[in-house]
Amino acid sequence: MAHSRGNCIWRKAASASWLGEHAAELDQQTRGSYAIVDRPHAKRLQIEAFCETGAAAGALVGAFGGSIDLLSSGWQARYFSAAGSKPIRVGARLVVAADAAELRQEVGAARTLIIPASAAFGTGEHATTAMSLRMLERTTRRLGTGWRMLDAGTGSGILALAGRCFGAGEVIAIDNDALAVSVAKQNARANKIRGVTFVVGDVNRGTAGTFDIIAANLYSELLVWLLPAWRRHLHRDGRLILSGVLRRQEAEVTRALRANDFAAGEIRRRGKWIALMAAYQKAS
Repeated sequence: MAHSRGNCIWRKAASASWLGEHAAELDQQTRGSYAIVDRPHAKRLQIEAFCETGAAAGALVGAFGGSIDLLSSGWQARYFSAAGSKPIRVGARLVVAADAAELRQEVGAARTLIIPASAAFGTGEHATTAMSLRMLERTTRRLGTGWRMLDAGTGSGILALAGRCFGAGEVIAIDNDALAVSVAKQNARANKIRGVTFVVGDVNRGTAGTFDIIAANLYSELLVWLLPAWRRHLHRDGRLILSGVLRRQEAEVTRALRANDFAAGEIRRRGKWIALMAAYQKAS
């Protein structure tokens, strides 16, 4: 049955090797907006893309196979509802909320960030984002102000904006999804935060110079692939903050870190996810 109109989700189960072979074409046809879902114990990846029309979804089926699920009316409210969400305290320096109305309690000297849940690109509630935020807060206590940060795969911009709150003098925030970058810019304006340069593009390109902090909440295969480039762009005493890694992928990622002269100094686990903070491996 052909779907002629309406919002849709295109889905396809595929192996990692299939994704590697078709990534460039898939990126072009979806404008980089597809998602990769890697479930524990599953042998295949789930690749998904939101399509505004059935014709767009049908084009993906024609090119790659897969299936189409129509989204019923009111899907935004069900997917992105902030009901029941609570502010997230990040150390003593930051509180993140989806709405100013959530800030019912005194936040003390902490800075506040309002990241609407409707952004759907990371509000701080997901385990990977929350762990990354807390690692960022802890490691930047030693840096003072004026340091430089790269946020690879910025999504809502939450890590980039938090970096500015923690003293970064400059933040480069990159995402291959133009909609995500638009949302991140809106969040920066709403929170009256400057000093973040948002870039639409490949997370492996568009960076210059070195950084004190590189943060990336991506999937593990991409993190591993990017490590050689990040080794060149990270200060010798800088830190990597990596998340989006499943527990079963921990050994693979830590091996890749060692192979690229990094050592995981801190590993946090929450549910099925882990986050790592790594530094250059000290020579023996």
